[in-house]
Amino acid sequence: MPPPNDPADVLSTAEKIDVDDDWFEVCKLPGNVLAISEPGHWQEVISFLIIGSLKSVLFDTGMGISDIAKVAGKLTNTDVMVVNSHTHFDHVGDNWRFPEIFVYADDRAVETLKRGQTHDMLRFDAEPDKFFEQPPPGFEIEKYMIKPVDEENIRLLHNGDIIDLGNRKLEVLHTPGHTNDSIMLLDRQNRALFTGDTYYPDLLFAFFKDEWGNSNLQVYERTIKDLTKLVPDLDYLYPCHLKALEPPEILIDVAKAFEAVNKGEIDYRLDDLYFKAVRVYEFDGFSIGALNE
Repeated sequence: MPPPNDPADVLSTAEKIDVDDDWFEVCKLPGNVLAISEPGHWQEVISFLIIGSLKSVLFDTGMGISDIAKVAGKLTNTDVMVVNSHTHFDHVGDNWRFPEIFVYADDRAVETLKRGQTHDMLRFDAEPDKFFEQPPPGFEIEKYMIKPVDEENIRLLHNGDIIDLGNRKLEVLHTPGHTNDSIMLLDRQNRALFTGDTYYPDLLFAFFKDEWGNSNLQVYERTIKDLTKLVPDLDYLYPCHLKALEPPEILIDVAKAFEAVNKGEIDYRLDDLYFKAVRVYEFDGFSIGALNE
């Protein structure tokens, strides 16, 4: 088969879909996938609507700043099943609007969903200068929080589980490192990997040891090295921040980068992020952030 188009070319020519909500931008991607982006906040988070013949998966529910449930409901006639890539606030913001939430079987993740996230917990991201665009009417930055999910609405996923959408199957891959509850979704038929926050083309957060979870550089390295085995069978990565498509070969570079960081072979600069001293290791197309211990 011919090689796939360059991800940058695909994104630049992707069909834009009008939705009745200026907070979101929606574009159609290969494999019957819709990227639902939130470019108005510095996180630039992307949720993905993966459309099947019987049902569709909404991979993450975004920041909860505007109603992604309403948007997703107008983009497909199928039932929408929510799967969280992990439980950081910018991926679970509208969970409360859905009857069921599927998350990796991790006790801390479940407790995070049940507890919700207070404005004080979100204070770094709830500052006016973190917003590039005016939030939608009715949203108050100074009251931004993530609503809790009822325990009875939470469903657990495990490594290797198969989500059957009718004409396509998504395989759950447990990918710890960024957080222990991190997962990816592998669509073998469409040669696609939805990467969550385990990979995206920017600073990879590996510095959490607090209420946001426990990152682990060594585990992260093993996760990425395992993922490189999939590269020959993939055409695209679908990351959850900044760019909705990336070439799968980048995973090989990321694996080498984590190995170099863990061996102490790379210089770094110190930065302050989320009220922590973070070591930032720069690479071509991405960087790695580790706690300065």
